[in-house]
Amino acid sequence: MELRHLRYFVAVAEELNVRQAATRLHLSQPPLSRQIHDLEEEVGTNLFVRSQSGMHLTEAGRTFLTEARSILAQSQRAIQLAQAASRGEAGHLDIAYSIEGIEPILVTVMRRFRQLFPMVEFRFRELQQYQQIQELIHRQVDIGYVPMRFPELESELIFECLRKAQYLVALPPGHPLAKQRHLRLSALANEKFISIQRALPGYNSSFVSLCRSAGFTPQFAREEADRPLSLLGWVSAGFGIALVPETFRQILAIAVEFRPLRPNIPTFDMHLAWRRDNQSPVLHAFLEMLREHAQAETGAAKSDQKTITNRQITKMLPV
Repeated sequence: MELRHLRYFVAVAEELNVRQAATRLHLSQPPLSRQIHDLEEEVGTNLFVRSQSGMHLTEAGRTFLTEARSILAQSQRAIQLAQAASRGEAGHLDIAYSIEGIEPILVTVMRRFRQLFPMVEFRFRELQQYQQIQELIHRQVDIGYVPMRFPELESELIFECLRKAQYLVALPPGHPLAKQRHLRLSALANEKFISIQRALPGYNSSFVSLCRSAGFTPQFAREEADRPLSLLGWVSAGFGIALVPETFRQILAIAVEFRPLRPNIPTFDMHLAWRRDNQSPVLHAFLEMLREHAQAETGAAKSDQKTITNRQITKMLPV
């Protein structure tokens, strides 16, 4: 039994007239009649009652009609989904994130993307940033949001800077430096820093270089954090201070004072990361929308930039 047999049956069942159904299907009447008879033989029962007054569906025919319509609708949906997936308008996108790294722009773009492409399924995994790299390499997620690029992995992964985050000084409540609205990096020379290792590879060496450029080598407390949440916990408890990306301010449950540095020091680049060989149209459509919104937020987009549409996204997709 083929789908065309179901289409023939549905047409005859809806018209209850073989001639009219043949016209609707752009067929001649005799071949259509033979197809219906062959279908009844394959099913093993009469689907129609034929009389001088016309055709009527049997009980078996009415049941078969319901199922035939469902199968045809499902096959049409499969075709539409396949076509939409090829345009990046359907499918799924696995996104890795960490609590301290959730960006408003990511939330905004996900909301907009879902409005434009409701057939795309988002799947989220909360992972520390070093775990995101591992999951990207093992093809467990499509896209991650990490603080720095790893040159040694660029044969497999692409890193693209989405935003430059400012550094903040994290201080325990009541710390003398918290009385100041802005801090100079050199003012931290006598403080003890809480270090963080696994969650942000390369983070310690990055800010040690910054401190040395300000004329001092940072002293580390004995306590060492294994993730951003525990780092702020050590700070809150008074074991030391930390130099952190501004995204850490989103961890609101911890009592910590944040102060910006003046003059501004080099930024902490936040990167999108994905596999170089991931050709998913959904992924690339999502990346294009992120770039559009990031440009608009930084003022790089033209003032008359139009709202991105389904058609524009489709045009952006790789051929």
